[in-house]
Amino acid sequence: MNAVVALVGRPNVGKSTLFNRLVGHREAITLKTPGITRDRLYGTVHWLSKSFTLIDTGGFIPEPEQPLEVQMRRQVQLAIKDAELVLLAVDGKEGLHPSDEALAQTLRKQAKPYIVVVNKSDVKTAEWEHHSFHVLGGAELFLVSAEHGVGFGDLLEEICARLTFGEEGEPRPEVKLLIAGRPNCGKSTLLNAIVGEERAVVDEVPGTTRDPVDTYLEVSGRIWRLVDTAGLRRRTRIKENVEYYASTRLRRALARAQIILLLIDLTEGVTRQDKRLAAEVIGRRKGLIFVLNKIDLFDSQALRNRIEGLSYQLRGMESFFRVLVSGKKKKGLDELIGTVTALVEKRSQRIPKELLGEFVQKVTRERPPGRRTKIYRLIQKEGAPPLFLVETNKPDELEENYLRFLTNRLRDTFDFTGTNLKLQPTQRPRRR
Repeated sequence: MNAVVALVGRPNVGKSTLFNRLVGHREAITLKTPGITRDRLYGTVHWLSKSFTLIDTGGFIPEPEQPLEVQMRRQVQLAIKDAELVLLAVDGKEGLHPSDEALAQTLRKQAKPYIVVVNKSDVKTAEWEHHSFHVLGGAELFLVSAEHGVGFGDLLEEICARLTFGEEGEPRPEVKLLIAGRPNCGKSTLLNAIVGEERAVVDEVPGTTRDPVDTYLEVSGRIWRLVDTAGLRRRTRIKENVEYYASTRLRRALARAQIILLLIDLTEGVTRQDKRLAAEVIGRRKGLIFVLNKIDLFDSQALRNRIEGLSYQLRGMESFFRVLVSGKKKKGLDELIGTVTALVEKRSQRIPKELLGEFVQKVTRERPPGRRTKIYRLIQKEGAPPLFLVETNKPDELEENYLRFLTNRLRDTFDFTGTNLKLQPTQRPRRR
């Protein structure tokens, strides 16, 4: 596990811009509006031969009044607890603020090592102009400009000098999971339930999560990288810049993920937006699990009736797993974890050539592909999800209906439930 560094500070001092500059790409949403970051965001910083994990946090509010502010403060406290070193970011243009002093006092009470990073410092700014920040304690002041990329070499040298780096072992396999769904369907609550701690801010107001929130979990020797995302809105309802950037981040996270946990709110049923997202996941050949949430709000008969209705709404997608859960009551989590584990195995399983040969002979006898069309064999290529080459004499004449039949039989025969199989017709090589 990498050494962990937390980036903290009051709202709008440029933490997310600092975070993006240190990790080397735009991971966190950066706007001038305060309070954009609410959850803990994780990224990896590489400097020379070293690397460490950096946590971006929401703005620290000494005396929060709103429930959302209380949870944001809690997220900052959890990040500080997890960190070996803390970067206390302050605004060099605005000068010392009472919230800066309150946060420094919190760090001193916890005996947590920290460095004061004076952001928005111009290249020509002398350190003596920021003498007021020395009252915050910590090591020497580091003057940086995240916007212009100035002053980071010395800062990174100091950070690496203060961290403990262990010997790097063999990297363990990582499973990238994405929790997706419409706003306020319970994604962050489910993430917290799986992880067993307050990993993401939860609020009744839709749109609480803006950035994708990464969490690492070890399950059966594998590292799960769980990503909670902003609720996917219809494009016509994206009104604010922050919603636009959140939607863009979701699309990127979707492209990187291996398995999508598509959360369906049982109280609202399956919407067009859910179906649209499911179709996109299937089109990208990702693993897909329908997670039917909020079962605690139904009695047994009402739940059966609702599931029957959902089955009709999800017709055509019967080959994908469905799991009943309650993120709030932490029900169904063992089944969900078991289903993810099973899907990971199914996506990577290899079928012996002999069994594929027997399969081709059997299904082509039952249903020939055509008068002039012959299928000679199936060849499984490396990778996940599985890709099979259908070796035939007339690849252009192999109809879509027959490919669907072949795909379904292959899935049923070798138990590829929940897996997006792809069959690709290819010309049989001519023998010399």
